Amino acid sequence: MSNIWGFLLQTLSVSLTAALLLAVKWLLADKLSPRWQYGVWSVLTLRALIPAGTARSLLPALPLWLETGKGMAEGRLSSAYSAVYRPIHLDHVFPVLSGPPVSLTDWLLVVYAAGVVLFLAWYLFSYLRLRRLLARGTPAGAELEAQLARVGERYGLRPCRAVRVRGLPSAFVCGVLRPVLAVPEGEAVDDKVLLHELLHLKHRDALQSLGWALLRSLHWCNPFLWYVFDRVGNDMESLCDQRVLEQLEGEERREYGKILLSMANDRYPRAPGTTSLSNGGKNIARRITAIVRFKKYPRGMALVSVCAALVLASPALYGTAAAYGFSDFSPAWAKELDRAMAMARINRCTTLAGALDTYAKGLIEANGVYIATASPLSRHQQLEAEMRRSAEEEGWVAYHLDRGPWLDGIEKMKGYTICDITPAEDGRFHAWLEFPVSYFLSESGEGFVKNEGGETLGGSVLVPVSVWEEDGWVVEEAGERVCSYRSYGQVQYYGDAIPWLRELTAQSPHGTVTIQNRTVYTIDNQNQADGFFGWTSFNLTPMVDAQWQEAWIYLSYHYIPGDSLSSQPREYAGIMVAELDDPDQEVEFPAMPVGSQGGASSGPNGEFDWNSVPVTGEDWGGAVSGGGGTYADQWGDGPVSLPPAYRVRLYWDGNMVEELTLTEEGAL
Repeated sequence: MSNIWGFLLQTLSVSLTAALLLAVKWLLADKLSPRWQYGVWSVLTLRALIPAGTARSLLPALPLWLETGKGMAEGRLSSAYSAVYRPIHLDHVFPVLSGPPVSLTDWLLVVYAAGVVLFLAWYLFSYLRLRRLLARGTPAGAELEAQLARVGERYGLRPCRAVRVRGLPSAFVCGVLRPVLAVPEGEAVDDKVLLHELLHLKHRDALQSLGWALLRSLHWCNPFLWYVFDRVGNDMESLCDQRVLEQLEGEERREYGKILLSMANDRYPRAPGTTSLSNGGKNIARRITAIVRFKKYPRGMALVSVCAALVLASPALYGTAAAYGFSDFSPAWAKELDRAMAMARINRCTTLAGALDTYAKGLIEANGVYIATASPLSRHQQLEAEMRRSAEEEGWVAYHLDRGPWLDGIEKMKGYTICDITPAEDGRFHAWLEFPVSYFLSESGEGFVKNEGGETLGGSVLVPVSVWEEDGWVVEEAGERVCSYRSYGQVQYYGDAIPWLRELTAQSPHGTVTIQNRTVYTIDNQNQADGFFGWTSFNLTPMVDAQWQEAWIYLSYHYIPGDSLSSQPREYAGIMVAELDDPDQEVEFPAMPVGSQGGASSGPNGEFDWNSVPVTGEDWGGAVSGGGGTYADQWGDGPVSLPPAYRVRLYWDGNMVEELTLTEEGAL
């Protein structure tokens, strides 16, 4: 916890959890036993010790409200502990000062941290003072020791050292490692009081009181949680009452109630690490009410209690909904941009696929908030400034961000494609985002790029990007964009517009063979069928936690026959390619379908791609080319692994003339 905003997020999250538990406890007050009534506070303990997150929340808007407020407040300050474009983040629940304070919010953290230290010091002082008082007490004496032994033997409890202290209102146990039972000097102590304290000792309630004292200190300035912690202490005592009543019978239970009534106005030790039968008049009144309706609860209710605690734990610890909504990521007015940028800070991309999806849709929609969500936090100030300028000077909506060159003619409903994800030595990944466009503006911006026939050229814009983990997955463009012209439709292989992911080449007396690979990844972005005809549309809502849907390995092959074949009979030249899992794998090639213009068939070892073209006609260009693709079945979350090798057969005039194995190390 390095700034006051982190404390506010933590203490409000704990308060919401406490409010939920109080409501449930009120509804079930007379339904379940005191064991569950106290046990449910374990959910609050976990919530108080686990740092609050910003992705999900018990109250969805809480993290967003705080992040928005932080951004607006810190924008006017120069804080040492907080930054406008650094989201609220908690590594732990304890305050840490990273330097001298320089702003109001810095000083608030200093005051809070000082309060934590002072409360812990006060609790330590109170405990040490109490131990010093007990050290001056007189030994218990043979009569009290015998009584303790008798009570312990009767109920199967282990007694501890006891002392008599003058002026005590009631008995109590003090200490965890070396517990001491303190009783009033000169007064007889009822067996049922000793039973109560020995049960506290057995269940280590003094240690639990230390834990609650720590939480009181961490939330010393939250009055609601002080009330809650008082309720926790009362429930601990009610649970101990329940355990006592389970050991007693008939008239003894009524006598125990009378003992509690006699202590309604007694003072009781407030030092951590202590337990006492007396805990204040109001609390004893609640305990008397619990005793009146005492009953031995059925054993099956223990299972019900556990199930109820687990059901409560899920929303309290993990939240009930996302702390943001994408409907607010497109603010219409500049005044709404603070909230949108707050969402971009807390709503980081959790997967590589999610970062690419969010960034790509930011370019498609010209939405700077989407792009900020998938960008490093260091870019947020620049992105926000550009969006505000666009809104104020150019009259665009507040989220508008210029897409950059070539994307004016983007075809939104065709989406985008991701290709050639490759790891780099610096831990980043490089990839290309491909966007289909219906036209390209000329360099002058006054017309469209056309072919020789006057047709407007469409095609694809390929955007090189770099992706890495930094407060989530982030994306940056990593070079110049590339245009791949096509008269119609989406470019599939991009040809040589961008470098191939891998290129394997082999030369032999019968010619030169080149195999090129490209990988293409897809995310499920199809909306459910809508409309009368069941049409589907592209989902333009970013998915920060997107997973890969499919991955394809595309193959392009190219065969130039050698001069040694020109003197032989010639009618057709052909090539057949098989993907190998291992360079030494045996492959049973099917017969070459001479005259075919290319395709693929299912063979015993997978897919076989081929092409066969006539070499006698005027259209013979001196080469045989083709391509295909295979679906990557098992490739996990990272980049696809390319086939380690390809087996190639070369054909001339319908006959196989050579078989080659191409690997990254060369031809085998």
